[in-house]
Amino acid sequence: MSDTRAPVTAGDGGLSNPALGIGLSVVAIAMFATMDALAKFTSETIRVEMVIWGRYFFHFLAMVLILPVLGVRRALRTNQTSKVAIRGLLLLGSTFCFFTAISQIPLAEANAIGFVAPLITVALSAFFLRETVGVRRWSAVAIGFGGMLVVLRPGFQEVHWAYFLVLTMATMFSVFALLTRALNRTEDPVAMLFHTALIGTAGACLLAFFYWETPTLTEWLLLMVIGVIGGVSHQILIYAYRYASASILAPFQYTIIVWSTFYGFFLFADVPDLWTFLGAGVIVAAGLYVWVRERQVKKQPPTPTPIRR
Repeated sequence: MSDTRAPVTAGDGGLSNPALGIGLSVVAIAMFATMDALAKFTSETIRVEMVIWGRYFFHFLAMVLILPVLGVRRALRTNQTSKVAIRGLLLLGSTFCFFTAISQIPLAEANAIGFVAPLITVALSAFFLRETVGVRRWSAVAIGFGGMLVVLRPGFQEVHWAYFLVLTMATMFSVFALLTRALNRTEDPVAMLFHTALIGTAGACLLAFFYWETPTLTEWLLLMVIGVIGGVSHQILIYAYRYASASILAPFQYTIIVWSTFYGFFLFADVPDLWTFLGAGVIVAAGLYVWVRERQVKKQPPTPTPIRR
């Protein structure tokens, strides 16, 4: 008889406890949405470049404080330093585009358009990784982009320039996800997390050098909270994937639309219209179909797509 006290491995090699994994994932995504809302709120009184600086600087500071626990050598060691650096720059660029966009447009609409990132990843994987993408997944990609057009409604309303920043973010994040998929074979996740914070902080400090505004006490506190939430939420998400497989957790990334709608309404009085909800629903449905189809084709859990913050 097997020992019932022994941990059972999940599909991704972690400890099998799907309920705990789902709970941690939902908490992490709620924290990402909270960080977005605070970033939008703070950017109303201080430049968005300063908000980006605070997000990375205090994240990096928190990581430095826990380095003795993570292991200094483990965090510093990389096998493909240049690619790890490019990955960090891509995430910094994504953060810059998204934070700048949400300082101009509603959170729910920005997140709805941002959901095309997994669809762009599918398209790019066909061209750059030479992965086979069948007619069904290509159709889902096309339908997803159709949903994006429903949200934007070009020709029926003025398309704000910030929407193009969200599309740029989605593209950069898709390349980031593909690079993450490739680096997972050779790099320690802790090292990638540390270098992401390090490179993001270096880039954000360079940005802040040109646009520095001395924050007020309240703004300092908000910047610290944004940075800490950014770091802690990533750690929680890592633990979520330890307790449940990527195939179980993938659909729960879409719960961020609930939180972004909630924060948008109560903090900024933004009420998404019917077309935004309809377009977001089409994009989410297309993304979920791609996820299901990848599971069927590969017969294994899809590579987890990290959250774009």
